[in-house]
Amino acid sequence: MAVQRRLDVMEEMVEKTVEHLATEVKGLLGLLEELAWNLPPGPFSPAPNLLGEDGF
Repeated sequence: MAVQRRLDVMEEMVEKTVEHLATEVKGLLGLLEELAWNLPPGPFSPAPNLLGEDGF
C-alpha cells in the first residue's frame, strides 16, 4: 500500500511538471513569434528603396 501511495504522489508530481513545462514552452513560442515579426527583412526579400525611384 505504501508503495502505491508513493507511486501516486510521484505520478501527480510528473503530471504537474509536464503541465508547467507545456505552459512555459507555449510562452516561449509566443515570445519567439513576437520577435520574428521584428526581425529585419531576410536576404531574399526586396530591399526598401530609401532614396526613391531615381536613387536621388
